[in-house]
Amino acid sequence: MDPIDAFDAHARPAQADKPADVLFLEKQLVFAKRRLAIKEARTSLAAFIRLMMFDPSDPQNSDKSLYQRTPQGDLLCKVIEDTLAGKRRRTGVSIPPQHGKTMHLPVMGLAWIMGNDPRAPSIMATYNETRAGEVGDEVKAVMQSAAYAEVFPEVKLHPDSKSKTFMRTTVGGKIALVGLGGTITGRAAKYFFIDDPIKDDEEAQNDGLREKLWNKFFSVAYSRGGNKTAIIVLHTRWHEDDLLGRLCDLDHPERNGRFRGIAAHWTYLNIPGVVTEPEMALELGLVLSTQKSNLVVEQFGEKPMCALWEAEKDLAHFAQWRQGDKRSFDSLVMGKPSPDDGSYFLEDGMVEYDIDDLPDKSELKMFGASDHAVSKKQRRDFTVLGCVGVDKDDVIWVMPDIVWERMETDKSVEALLVQFATHKPGLWWMEGELISKSFGPFLKERMIKERIYTTISTVTPSADKQTRARAIQGRMALRKVRFPRGAPWWSRAKAQMLRFPDGANDDFVDFLAHIGAGLLRMHGPSRVTANDNEKVIPIGSIEWILRSSKKRASGENRRKSRAGW
Repeated sequence: MDPIDAFDAHARPAQADKPADVLFLEKQLVFAKRRLAIKEARTSLAAFIRLMMFDPSDPQNSDKSLYQRTPQGDLLCKVIEDTLAGKRRRTGVSIPPQHGKTMHLPVMGLAWIMGNDPRAPSIMATYNETRAGEVGDEVKAVMQSAAYAEVFPEVKLHPDSKSKTFMRTTVGGKIALVGLGGTITGRAAKYFFIDDPIKDDEEAQNDGLREKLWNKFFSVAYSRGGNKTAIIVLHTRWHEDDLLGRLCDLDHPERNGRFRGIAAHWTYLNIPGVVTEPEMALELGLVLSTQKSNLVVEQFGEKPMCALWEAEKDLAHFAQWRQGDKRSFDSLVMGKPSPDDGSYFLEDGMVEYDIDDLPDKSELKMFGASDHAVSKKQRRDFTVLGCVGVDKDDVIWVMPDIVWERMETDKSVEALLVQFATHKPGLWWMEGELISKSFGPFLKERMIKERIYTTISTVTPSADKQTRARAIQGRMALRKVRFPRGAPWWSRAKAQMLRFPDGANDDFVDFLAHIGAGLLRMHGPSRVTANDNEKVIPIGSIEWILRSSKKRASGENRRKSRAGW
């Protein structure tokens, strides 16, 4: 419908009493503004979204729209505009949930790109086919709307574009929307969007799924493009080792290892829900404030700050979130899956010591453990092995000569022998599968040859890494573990513990877990049962106290009887 006719249809009932010349001028003004808005929408994504999200009560009035301009929205629009202009080829975006990322990028952004580049092949991938279909419905609705036809009159979907996951333009452009579990074989891409490749926290904590996603990114997604293909990866952060972490987060612990050099090809935009950095505030056009409620001060401190989208999610909203679940707040809102002060192991429990403070070996009971990366699945992990000393107060002193590196089997065996000979541990804990299926025979042969007779206690660790580490977590919470301040590996170990269980690696934590669990088995309280068929009596219960007292009394009577009393 022509804008003037639309104006007449909308305005006539309400404005019939206005003079004809006034109505004529108003119609001309609406027409002029509409034409100007349409022209601007072809080159500005924000102006395009504003037209697409018109006010249903006054659809032809370009001054009215349901679209809210936001700081993050303007930044996301610039990402799309720079991508179309060829200024961006690899972009990663982290932003809190419900802040407009999907609407701006793979929905409106993709529809706007196709309007400007209608012959381009484009792909949008997300965590499953259902979600891909939902996004496809939204993209199709935009491109089939009357407003879209006004902005891009020559761009139309082909009549056979019935599917919500595959569409064609009448000039040969293609849009495929797929789940990452599906296939895009044979389809090329000039623009490739990956939106929320991980569905939720449960998937993010699955090491196998993260590795599968990484392989899928290159073998399926990356292979669809070439030098000129623009790739945009966007999602909230669930895990330090997620797709954005591996591609472009400079804080990833393997940035100088397995993923060395990759981030140099990417631009990473981490847009936090709570803005505290002056540079970020300036870029977003926000003003930091010191006026905060008591809860906000309690959660975030006294420094100036502001909420990214104050009208929808203010500082009080985020303060309550952080108070209730700091881990998810740090990950999803701040884009920092590994909180600075730790979540499982707290920084307060990481007590350091200077080498001069280390007790003499004669005052310590020595134990050792090792966590070996020997399987193909663990090819990027490190082996960690070393000893600890336990003093008379049950304080664990981690020795400074911990070995922590990638190594082959023969080197691991030699490193074990050095630890055995140097510290003479009373027990050494390692996974039993390693002894039976890996280097066990070789290690035994070398121990006999070197006349080293350390007792190796095999363990079968729990599949849940957090459960494995409970014993050492408890000791650290009581400040019963000491770490050598000057050891070359200490800063890396501390960072890994602070990131656990959301970090990319946990090899040092697994080493400590063997120590904690081993000591617990040696000295921990045993369960008390009347016989094998009776239920376990909870330790500390009244029944447990009575049975323990009776058992002690019976034992004392037996000793007196044997002594002739």
